[in-house]
Formats: sequence, structure tokens, C-alpha cells
Amino acid sequence: MSVFFMLTMALLPRIVLAQNVHDGYDPNANGTVNVLAVQADGKTLVGGAFTSIGGQTRNRIARLNADGSLDAGFAADLDGTLFAIAVQADGRIVIGGLFAQVGASVRNRIARLNADGSVDATFNPNANATVFTLAVQADGKLLVGGFFTALAGQPRNRIARLNADGSLDDAFSPNANSSVIALAVQPDGKLLVGGEFTTLAGQPRNRIARLNADGSIDATFNPGAGNVVRALAVQPDGKIVVGGVFTTVAGQTRNRIARLNADGSLDSSFNPNANDFVYALALQLDGKLLMSGGFTAIAGQIRSRIARLNADGTLDATFKPTANDIVYALAVQPDGKLVLGGLFTALGTSTPLGANGPQPRNRIARLNTDASVDATLNLSASGPVRVFALAVEPNGKLVVGGAFSAIGGYFPTNIARLQADGNLDGFFPGPGPNDVVFALAAQPDGKLVLGGAFTAVAGQPRSRIARLNADESLDNIPGANNLVVALALQPDGKLVVGGRFRTLGGQSRDYIARINADGSLDANFNPGTSDEVNAIALQADGKMVIGGFFTGVAGQPRNRIARLNADGSLDTTYNADANSWVNTVAVQPDGKLVLGGNFTTLAGQPRGGIARLNADGSLDTAFNPDANGLVFALAVQLDGKMVAGGSFTMIGGQPRNYIARLNANGSLDNAFNPGSNNQVTALALQPDGKLVVGGDFSALGGQPRYSIARLSTTQAALQSLDISGSTVTWTRSGAGPELALPPTLLFSVSGELYSPVGTMQRVTGGWRLTDFTPPPNQIFYLRTRGRVSSGQNNGSGGLIESTRQFFIVPPAVDNVFVDGFE
Repeated sequence: MSVFFMLTMALLPRIVLAQNVHDGYDPNANGTVNVLAVQADGKTLVGGAFTSIGGQTRNRIARLNADGSLDAGFAADLDGTLFAIAVQADGRIVIGGLFAQVGASVRNRIARLNADGSVDATFNPNANATVFTLAVQADGKLLVGGFFTALAGQPRNRIARLNADGSLDDAFSPNANSSVIALAVQPDGKLLVGGEFTTLAGQPRNRIARLNADGSIDATFNPGAGNVVRALAVQPDGKIVVGGVFTTVAGQTRNRIARLNADGSLDSSFNPNANDFVYALALQLDGKLLMSGGFTAIAGQIRSRIARLNADGTLDATFKPTANDIVYALAVQPDGKLVLGGLFTALGTSTPLGANGPQPRNRIARLNTDASVDATLNLSASGPVRVFALAVEPNGKLVVGGAFSAIGGYFPTNIARLQADGNLDGFFPGPGPNDVVFALAAQPDGKLVLGGAFTAVAGQPRSRIARLNADESLDNIPGANNLVVALALQPDGKLVVGGRFRTLGGQSRDYIARINADGSLDANFNPGTSDEVNAIALQADGKMVIGGFFTGVAGQPRNRIARLNADGSLDTTYNADANSWVNTVAVQPDGKLVLGGNFTTLAGQPRGGIARLNADGSLDTAFNPDANGLVFALAVQLDGKMVAGGSFTMIGGQPRNYIARLNANGSLDNAFNPGSNNQVTALALQPDGKLVVGGDFSALGGQPRYSIARLSTTQAALQSLDISGSTVTWTRSGAGPELALPPTLLFSVSGELYSPVGTMQRVTGGWRLTDFTPPPNQIFYLRTRGRVSSGQNNGSGGLIESTRQFFIVPPAVDNVFVDGFE
């Protein structure tokens, strides 16, 4: 049986209360942050020397929600500095440091907390000096390293092992002659040890060593470092990255960072060369390596205390954050964002438009996946702005379409791209569309389709529909003779188009058409409707539900909603019948459809502006939120909740100004009430669970926000990509966006060029593909790619991707390794 090394994957979001337009991550600690640990639920444990965080008293330890707000339910309290945190599989938390008391309980340098932060009364090993590092083994035993010489009342020099119940493992006593600062467990159960020592288990070992599972020295491993080793990271291929104070490793010059082969020999191809100490290392899902410390240069290039290396050890030129002081701790969130802790008080990066300079961040901060500081989306405008179209790109950037002539101090016309931090990205060096953009569709090949009222893009004639290549040059695509308001990209690359047009590409097409992937008109698709098509929702079986103003489809009576077969013919079994127009359609994971619009009855029953249909088109009689105005946009979360935007001021029997969130059963979510001062016309859920809101408003959540804003959430968006035998599973949960269609699994041996493996099928909690045959004895990459609906009428569509690196363990090794940072 083949078993796999797996590099951990994750996925994860800021607010006070339930949502807040101040979505920047800024917990604000008043003292040093030494250690960070992300829990399985996406919350982050923070330890150090601080006494307040988030404006509240927190002595040396705190827990943050996914948005960076303080978790008020976790209130542990230490009387001394915290250096180490290890989260056990059962959710209990082991901590180590200089403290002698936890709350009212005496706990010398080591303690265990319950999940709520209370002291575990059953665990009290009692170290006689500082604990610097902790590591949990697969069997639940706990490795402890530090400066102590006794633990649990027994002699133990700087390293020890505790059983799961906190008792001392009598059989394990390697005995280091000086501090143990770093520990990492290998997949085979062997233990890597780093620190200041020069002997371990009675053998000469300079600052780095490897122990067998029983605590005896691994005689085959003896690279030696010329000075202190502070950080260790085990790659999925078994290679070991080492960081610290040293300038030599294995007798060769290596400045503060080096990589060893699995046998302990030096990897001669890896030599980044840092000009000052390296304190922390963290592996990303894609195999890139994050490093932080006191350095200001790596590989001869300026990098201020944080840098990223490619898998081959070269410097990642796209990653250039800057911290103004030491970064001691790194933690990668499940969504790929990076939490930093240290001594710094400012963090920044450079962007194409220079909008993300140093931001005040006291000792803790978060970086987006593009290395920008997680800040607030708050674009100023120099004239009227309306936002109709939103599309999330796989790189986390957001394309915005609507009616505007200047936004955020830049001068795009009717379209703009925002970086993950909310700052503007350079886009459209020439003139943008000359009229409103109503819909956007991001393609997997990097192309972007625009629909709207325009007749020119970038100074070239393009009638109501256009496609930009990945380099932003114009592609050829047929034009329409009137408005295009809805775009839906099929898995085969064909594009379904809806709107007010009567011809497309010079051919008769009444309000709906399909374009082939090459840009030609699909001659075989021509259902025709009697009036405008506002909304298109693709189903997993290839069928599509359409909504709009029409009263007939394909020559048959259909009032404002209908379903088409994959070939464009009418599905005669589906006839829901709305008494007024349908603006938006959103598909739920169970195949049910939520509709929004201007209707007051659906399927002959009273339904005010919002309703849900069962998969067969019959009315879901249990769902009746009853909005008192139009619903323009819907966003479905992974947990089944859905956000609605429109012109309503009442929904679910409660006041809600233009935006609301419903529970899965249609009842009002009382925890969500940001409130807008005017209508909300567009919604988009980001992969991290944050919600982008577009419309006509000038205030949201009581804060000035002009037509576009972002709401944060305390709930994390979680995911994991795993492989077992020949089955690949993508698990997703929490506040992230539900997919509009089943995702595609892609494969690569290089991490650059990917080929499709197949379409994943829905299972409980996510998606699965079976019968995948991985390559033996080498690193490979898997990527999942899914489409999400967004914008006004849900007429836009974006893409989300997750990438993870894997390695096949030789058959003789029968265990699974997860990268060592969990």
C-alpha cells in the first residue's frame, strides 16, 4: 500500500460583534509576540510577553477569532513570558515558558489548558527552568525542550518526553548539555533537535541532531552547525531546512539558513544566505518556504525581517513585505494567509500604485497571500459610483465593474481590479469600457469576460460584451445589440450570455445565447425568450435555470423562471411561475435554488422578493423570509447561510436595511446586521469568508463607504485537500463561498503547468475524486479549482483555487506525515 507525505493545507478571515466594515487584521499587542498557533477551527493562539491585546487585558496568552478580534471566551492568564504552544488533537493546549502560575494555579514553566483556556488540573509536570519548545507526537506523547534540568521531579537535561496523561516517559532521557530550542517530528517517528548544545545522548552533536523514537542518538545523522539552531522545518520529500544564528553547517559556509538532505548531508543547491538571525520557518502548501527573523537581506536582495523562498531555494521576487523590527513567529492560516508575531510596530509592502506603505501593526499582523498587509477596503470616489459586477480571481484579487470614472484615487473607467488588501491594482492602461459593466466572468486561463452597456473597450469597438486576455489585451468575441447583464461559464469553456439583446454576433438570439470557447457563436443553442434574461444558474448535470422578465421560453409559457436542458431545449417538467421579474438565482449544495427579485407570488403562493425551489422546481414551503423590497443579489455560504442584498428594509419580520443574512432554514440571522444607507446591488464572498458588498450606498455599518465595502466575520473559512490511496478529497466548511458548480482537480509535477484530472463529485462536507493514480517517488502538486457566483443578479462569476504539494513515501514506510506545523 502506498502512503503519502502530505504538506498541510488549510483555509481561513476580522470584526467586533458579528460583522464590521473595519476588516483589517490589527489585534494590537502591547508587548512582544513570541509564538503563534492556528487551531483547527481557524482561531489563532498568541503567546509572548504582552499584557494586553485588542485593547483588553491579556497576560502573555490570548486567542483571536479569524478576523483578529479577541476571543472573549478564552481568558487564560500567565505571570511570565510564553515561548511555546502545542495544540493537541483533542483541542487541549500545552504551553511552555518562564511562568510559574496560570490563573490561580501553580504551574512551573509548563501547563495544559482546556479548549476554553481553563487549567487542566490533571497535568502538572513542573519544570525547574525555561521551556522553549514543544512538539506533539502522532501517539499523543509530548516532547519538551528548554533549559531545564528536571521535569516531573526527575532529572532531565533540556529535553524530555511526557506521556499523554502528563507523566514522565521514563524510557526517554537523551540529556543535552545546553538549551534545546527547536523540535520537529519526522514521519518515521524520529526526532530532530536544534539548539545550543554540543552533546546529546552522550555523543558530540553541534546544535543539531536526530534521535530515534526511543531517544537514542541517530548515529547516521551528524551535520553540525557552527552556532545556535533556532528553527527546523521538514519538507514532504524528507529534506530538512535549518534556521538560526550559525554561519556554517556541515563544515560549509551557510549564513543563518541551510537545507539538509534526509541523511543529514548538506544540500549544496540551497544557499539563500541571510545577513542576520533566522528565528522562524514555515512551509506553505505549495512547497514554498517562509522565513522570518532579524535579517534585512536574503540572497543579496533587501528583505526586511520576512522573506519567501521558492522550492528550489531561490528568493521569491514577488514577496516583499517589510517589518520594522524582528519577526519571531510565523503561522500559516488554512486560507494561506500568514500571521506574524514579534517586536515590530509597522508592517508594509510595495504595490503597483504605492497604496500599501507601512501600516501601524503592534507585534502581530497578517499578510494576504500576495504579501500585502491585511487592511481595510475603503475606496474613495471622485464622482457617482455604482457597483454591479464583482469577480474573485484565483490569486485573491477582486475585479469590480459598474458605473464610475474614478475610484481610489486612480482613474479606471467602469472597471477596476483590487488587490487582496483592498488597494487598487494597475489595470487597463488604456481607456476602460465606455459605459456600464454589469457582469464579469473570470476564466481558468486568466481571461476575463465583461458584459454591459459599453460599445468600446480600451479604445476598440466592443459591443456589450468583450474578453480580455491574461495580458489585458483584447480578444475576439461576438458583440450584442443591447445590454448583457448575465454571464455563466460552463465547465467546457462555453459561455452562456443573458440580457436585453436580440442579436449576438450578427445572428438572431432573443435575450439568451451561448458562445463557444473559441469565441464563435454556438449555432446549436437558441432557446429564445420573450423578454430580458437577468439571471443564469448552471446545474451540475449541465442544465441551467434562467430568470428574468420573460413570460415565454422556446415558444412555451414560462413566467420569469425556467430550466433549460444542456442543449438549450426547454425542460418541460420545470415550471415554477413567478408573478413578476426574477433578478437572481443561486444554487445550493442540495440542488435547491434560492430566487430573488420583484415577485410577490411564486408557484401560486405568496413570496415577497425571495423564495426557494426544490430541485424539481416545486416550492419549498418551509422557506419564506418575505422581503418588503427587491432582492438583487445572493451569496451562499458553505454552512448553508445566505446573504441577500437589495432595496428591502424588512426581511424575516425584522428591520434590515438593504442587506441581511438568512440561516439555512430561511430564518433571519440575528447576529448579522451591518445596515446600508442605500440599496445593495452586488455581493461576493471571498475564499476567506469576507463579504464584498457593492451598490449605491455611501455608508455601511455606520462607516463611510462609497459603493463598495468589505465585511469581516469571526468565523473562519476552513478547507483541507487530502489523498488516501487513489481518492482525493477537498473538504470545505465555515464561512467561505459555496461553489456554483463541481470543482475540477488538476495535477502537476512542476507546480507550474497543470493538467485536468477530472471533475470532483459532492460528498458530505466537500468534494471527492476517486481513481487518481499519483506518480511514485517524487513531489507532485494537486490543485482544486471551483467557480463561485457573484455580483448583481449573480450574473458574474469568479474562481477559487487550492494547491497542495504531496510526496509518495516509499512502501516500506507505513505512516502519513503532515508537515510538522500542525
